Amino acid sequence: MNAPPRTPADAAEPADPPIYTSAYELSARIRNKELSAVEVTEAVLARLEAVNPRLHAVVAVRAEGALADARAADALPPEERGPLHGVPFTVKDANESADLPVAYGSRPFTGYKPGFESESVARLRRAGGILVGSTNMPEFGLRITTDNRAFPATRNPWNTDYSPAGSSGGAAAAVAAGIAPLALAADGAGSVRAPASACGVVGLKPTRGRTSWAPASQEQWAGYVVNGPVARTVRDTALMLDVLAGPVVGEPYGLPATPSGTFPAACDRPPGRLRVAYTCTPPHGAVVPEVREVFERAVPAFEALGVEVVEAAPDLGGLLDPLLTVIAANVAAMVRGVPPEHLAELEPATLDIALHGERLGAVDYCAAIAAAQNRAAEVLRFWTRYDVLLTPTLTVLPPPLGAAPAGAGFQERWREYADWLAFTYPFNITGQPALSLPAGRAADGLPVGVQLVGAPGAEAELLGLAAAFERAHPWADERPRLG
Repeated sequence: MNAPPRTPADAAEPADPPIYTSAYELSARIRNKELSAVEVTEAVLARLEAVNPRLHAVVAVRAEGALADARAADALPPEERGPLHGVPFTVKDANESADLPVAYGSRPFTGYKPGFESESVARLRRAGGILVGSTNMPEFGLRITTDNRAFPATRNPWNTDYSPAGSSGGAAAAVAAGIAPLALAADGAGSVRAPASACGVVGLKPTRGRTSWAPASQEQWAGYVVNGPVARTVRDTALMLDVLAGPVVGEPYGLPATPSGTFPAACDRPPGRLRVAYTCTPPHGAVVPEVREVFERAVPAFEALGVEVVEAAPDLGGLLDPLLTVIAANVAAMVRGVPPEHLAELEPATLDIALHGERLGAVDYCAAIAAAQNRAAEVLRFWTRYDVLLTPTLTVLPPPLGAAPAGAGFQERWREYADWLAFTYPFNITGQPALSLPAGRAADGLPVGVQLVGAPGAEAELLGLAAAFERAHPWADERPRLG
């Protein structure tokens, strides 16, 4: 990882205002008629055409549909314009939309048109967002790099010899590269936060139940998978969460609705005397020196915001084995839905996980769920003493393109992935909100993020603290040079 970056990280690319303007500002400028939604959409589509052949972040584009939506947005009277009026966004290739194919990163599903739209996508569009396209992911989200058999591998905008991580690597790469200011992604073990860290953007995994999976089951991986926003700024993250948040009747984890504007308003409040615990010691594996160095610079930077900072950590052990059981069982169930004539098109690693899942019994699954819930309850008690936990997001730098664990089997591969994700996956199991934000770059220019973890339902608290850090250490003007 000491090779010089192909795209110098500290050489800012010339700014095209519609491309790197925040979603919050874009919507305001369109309302004030300083820009039109059509102008912004045209700029985004031009950017996509210019850089996506190098990055492979976006796998399906609705150019004509996006422009039609933009024209309709420009014709709306002021009173009908939503909070995302005219703002382009992308969706992960796991989030169904009415007029885009969805493949879930899997060759057998390439070209599949679901014929329905997920509630999260529909909410973004009802709020005025302009859907531009869908972003790449590994098959069924089962890898920490964004490569699959269906599409070319996604590359990291900061250095195209490296991966943007995964599984929402296409989403984070698109935001970092100026393809769109907002991206809808999903996080089952760190899949929003890991790519956000690797690409130098913000990624939020909300509290379980804060956002919707409807009409699909909210029991994705036993409820561990949550839809969440990826954005370049904390305020844009809050704006997107404000639109996504809210229950759907019948969903098992739905949280009460929050008043409109709750999350953006949190960005303007000083963090106060929060008790922030920090640790750089993962439950397994080790933090590489480059990540540790950035993290150790971030700790006093948070303390300078006026919060109380204490070295302390919950015991995060005992959560990995239940997670692996849940993943294997759920993948086995998914693979049962693949027509037999297409099974050979699935990746060998996917079939290996499914085979492991088929060997599990109901007792194994129930025992794993019980073990996870018991450990989660113990972990959550830590937040009765502290408000926020600060950790590195990833224990490693973004992996080189094509990197894969050395282990041959499902258990071996995923235990190595889990070492990389040692600070992220525990909070999918506990259901807590967790946010990754840029904290600096390693010597070779690759971004490094830190993670803030809050008590269940405490997204506003996390956003307020993250926004204060961003004001003190802004990053939005740092852009990869892509030409």
